[in-house]
Amino acid sequence: MKNFWVFLIPILILSCIQQEDEGVIAQVNDDKLTIEELKANFSDDEWKNLTNEEKHEFVQDWIRLTLLSQEADKLGLSNLPQIKSKIETAEKSVKSNTLLAQKLSEIKISEDDLFNYYKLHKSKFRKSHKEYKVQRMFITDESKLGEARDEIKNSSFAEAAKKYSEEHAGKNGGYIGFISQKTADKNIWNALRSLQKHRYKTVETSQGYYILRFYDTRTVYEEKTFLEVSDSIRKVVLENRKDEIFNNLIEELKKKSEISISI
Repeated sequence: MKNFWVFLIPILILSCIQQEDEGVIAQVNDDKLTIEELKANFSDDEWKNLTNEEKHEFVQDWIRLTLLSQEADKLGLSNLPQIKSKIETAEKSVKSNTLLAQKLSEIKISEDDLFNYYKLHKSKFRKSHKEYKVQRMFITDESKLGEARDEIKNSSFAEAAKKYSEEHAGKNGGYIGFISQKTADKNIWNALRSLQKHRYKTVETSQGYYILRFYDTRTVYEEKTFLEVSDSIRKVVLENRKDEIFNNLIEELKKKSEISISI
């Protein structure tokens, strides 16, 4: 029989919640929980997204909390000075948070606000990428690769490039300057990332073969576009506006109040 009642209670709660009327959906002795009181613990969006199981769990939490609270009252714990002080503090906290939530809900942030912040703080929004300073030679005939590599060993990479490279840069020893991931062939970029400085490696591409090496690297910084950072700026501007509203409200209330401190 005990298990039957444990099973029945959630069913009754489910029925009440689904109706969502103004009635009582849970009661522990003289304490009652209405659907409106239940809703008050959530925002409108949170309430819409709550499942019945989540509503049930909240009600069960309320029942457990109420049982313990009633027992504390019976034992006289609620009359202890330190407990009364904590209750008063908790009440002030709820009231304060409600006031702040109301004030903060009035915040409106426009695209102009975001763009003005972006213009003033562009230097904060930067991204970086690595570039390799490359020397290479291009060869279409696979049979010449061995000869080119032997030339590198016996002479130098620059001389081998002048002799075997089939691209214009070969005349200058194969020096092509810095390249980035955006401008490089995928296979070439992956090879550069796996290379040690001054070492060389042969890479096959759809056009032919590259023997390449890098002899320097650099980190390039560039500003992110407004579209790239607008979401993160919105969060920053919102937090700044919240702080501003909070500080102004506190200062305004202080001016209207008599405050004394003895500690």
